[in-house]
Parts: sequence; structure tokens; C-alpha cells
Amino acid sequence: MKKLLAWMKNKPLAFQIWLIIGAVLVIAVLLYSISLPFILQSLIISEKYDRLEETQAYIIEEGHFDNLNQDLTSDDLSFNKANKPPENGPPVRFARVPRHFIIDQEGQILDNESLTAAEKIKEDILNSDDEQKRSKLHLPNNQIIYYVYQDLEVEGENRVIVSYLQSRYRDSFFREFLIRLIISLLVFLILAWLISIFVARYLTKSLQIIKKQVKKIANREWDQPLKIERQDEIGELANTIEWLRQQLVERDEKQQEFIQQISHEIKTPIMVLRSYVQSMQDGIYPRDDLQGSLKAMEAESYRMEKRVKTLINISKMEYLSRQNLKLTNINLNQLLEQKLEKLSWRRKDVNWSLTADSISLRADRDKFEVILENIIDNQFKYADQKIRVRMEKIFQVGKNIIQIRFWNDGPEIKKEDLKNIFDKFKKGDDGEYGLGLAISRVLVELHGGQIWAENEDGGAAFYLEISEEEENEF
Repeated sequence: MKKLLAWMKNKPLAFQIWLIIGAVLVIAVLLYSISLPFILQSLIISEKYDRLEETQAYIIEEGHFDNLNQDLTSDDLSFNKANKPPENGPPVRFARVPRHFIIDQEGQILDNESLTAAEKIKEDILNSDDEQKRSKLHLPNNQIIYYVYQDLEVEGENRVIVSYLQSRYRDSFFREFLIRLIISLLVFLILAWLISIFVARYLTKSLQIIKKQVKKIANREWDQPLKIERQDEIGELANTIEWLRQQLVERDEKQQEFIQQISHEIKTPIMVLRSYVQSMQDGIYPRDDLQGSLKAMEAESYRMEKRVKTLINISKMEYLSRQNLKLTNINLNQLLEQKLEKLSWRRKDVNWSLTADSISLRADRDKFEVILENIIDNQFKYADQKIRVRMEKIFQVGKNIIQIRFWNDGPEIKKEDLKNIFDKFKKGDDGEYGLGLAISRVLVELHGGQIWAENEDGGAAFYLEISEEEENEF
């Protein structure tokens, strides 16, 4: 079975659909073909016995025990050429219409029944120890007689009334039935197979479109949208791929814009430095004297260094997002206080405070220090006079959430920037790229947490949440 499944996985989906539907249909047809004749035969036999018992009950109820079979005519027999019996067989009326006779207490047949079948039935009844009132008798030439009998008392004498019916056409009937059944099932299989081809093509058509679109996306040909009007799982897959395409287009546009701006900003200080060097080689000082010219060159070098660091940080983000975590137990209270004290030298005029529960966390210490340093550095950069940091544990069903809130009284964040402030190609109002926040988001998500920004209490707040349960899984 495993080999069959492995073999099927390497075949086209349309072929797999045809094969599965075909196999199911063949199995169903075989089961139907095998079981139906037996079921039908059982129903026919049961109907024969019911018919015999009904006619016998009518005779007993009416008390018509003389000339039991005198009213049987050819009109009662539904005779036609198609069901005509063999020439040397008994008359057709014996095969299609119930016959009746009575056996007296001496074992004699009273109804002048001339058929040898009556004698055989009588012998079968007298020799049988079975109390079953329904029975059958096999005759030569594959003929079967179904009969029922019942004890009764007539004029003070014990007698047995027997009703029987010959079934000489069973074999021919079932043979014809099976032929017609096989033909019908073959037609059904062909129609079902054609329908399965249509269904397979219908399903795989959308998948082929998705396949072509994915190949285009892989080749960076993502200008054409993917449109598949479906609401099923294939439609959901198409919508997901379309969302991916849109994200890649947006990312590519931001990246191209970033590269152009960085290239221009790097090119400018290089050209300035080159012109300064050429002028100084000719004995000309662009800034009046040597000292002034060197300071100008240093400023341009610092400007270029910042842009190069930006490129390095972007590369660093891609590297960090693929790294595994080296988990250790971290005292978050102590680590937060250390980082706040370390970075407070930048703004001696800013008053900061820390309110925190006693919390430990299993995390990658080096990466978590980068997260805190980048966020706290941003707080000191934009704060007016105050920074407030609060850390607490939030209890939820099945897990505990560690939440750290960083708030400063600086300017609020523009509403349109709240969602993309952590993007790596997001440029701030000061012309700088906030890669620190972007790196923090990558590292937080690597720890299974989330980070976002809100405008609160007349300032800006940054929230960092990490699940203790998530962390214990690393």
C-alpha cells in the first residue's frame, strides 16, 4: 500500500483523481454485481412464498376445497412467447399460477392432481421431520418447486392442504438479468469516467494557473495579479499567493527606493571627499585652511559611515532571522535597569523610572539585550522629559504573558506610521532609517513574541509581549 501511495504521489493530480474515482467505481460495481443477484433472488423467493400463503389462506377462509384448480385459465397466466417453457415440459399454467391439492389422513391426493410434482411434494412432506411450513423441491433439468402446506380439519378429518409453484425460468431469468446489469454498469462506468475527467480538469485547471503564477513570482515577474474566482480551498490558496505577491511587490518597491536613496547618499560624500583631496593636492584648501578642510572631510566620512552601517544592519537582520536561539534564564528586572542606566547618558535631562514585577525568562540573552537596547535608545532619542517603563505578568488561560511597556512624553507617532514603524525600509521624519526597531521586531518574533506601538497619554508607547509557555518550548 505504501509503495502504491508513493507511486501515486509522483503522478499528475488529474491522473490521481481518475485513478481514485475509477477504483472506487469498479469496487462499487463489483460489489453491486455480486450482491444484487442474491438480494433479488431472495426477494423473488420470498414473494413466491407470500403469494402461495395468501392464495392458500383465501381457499381455507372461503372453504373451496372442491376442484381447487378449476378456475385457472390461460388468461390468468400472463402467457407470452418470451417466457414460453420447453416443448416437453409441463403446461405453462403450472409454472406461473399457484396450484393446490389436499392430502387426506391416508396419504392420498384428493384433488385428482395428475402432475407427478404433486406425488413428489407429498413424499417430500411425509419424509420430512422439519416443522417448517415453507419448502422447495428440486426436480430434474434444474427445475425448482416452491410449496407451502398447512394442516386443517375438513368434515372431521385431518387433512393437509398444499400450494405450490414451479419456477423453471430462474436460470434464464438471472442470466438475462446479469447481461443487462453488466451492460448498464459498463455504461455507468464510462459515463462516470468521463465525468471524472471533467472534474479532474476543472480542479487542475486552477492549480495549473497557480503553478504558472508561482513560477512568475519566483522569476520576479509579479506585476500581473492572480485572479481565481473560487471560494474553496483552492481559492484560499490562490488568495494567499496573491497576498504574497502584493507583499513582495510592496517590499520590492521599498527596497528599490531605499537602495536609490542610500546610493545617492553614499555617492555624495564620496564625491565631496574626492574633490577635497584633488583640491588639496593642488595646494587649495576648500575650507580656507587645512584644519577646516579636514573637519569637513571628517563630517562627510561620518555621514558615509552611517549609510554603510545601515546596509550592514539590513544584512544583519536577514542573518539574525535565520539563527537558532541559545536559551538561558534571564532576570528581566536587572537587565532592564542595566540598559536604562547605560543609555541614560545620552539624555541627562530625561527622568526615567522602572516599575516591574520580579520576572525571569528563558531567552537568548545576547539577542534580548539587542531588543531592549534598540527600544530604550529610541525612547531617549524622542523623549521630552520623561520615560516610564512598566513590566508585568498577565495571566491567561493556558499561558502567562510577560508584557513590557515603554512610554515617553515625546511627540506622538503619525497614525499612518503606527503599522509600519517597525519596517526595515521605513524612513523617519529626520531622514534616518529606523533599523533598530526593525531588528527588534525580527528578534522578538524569533522568540515567539510580538511588538507594536500606540499613542497614549500624550506620548508614544511601545509594547513588547512574550509568552512564557512559548519560551519553554525552545
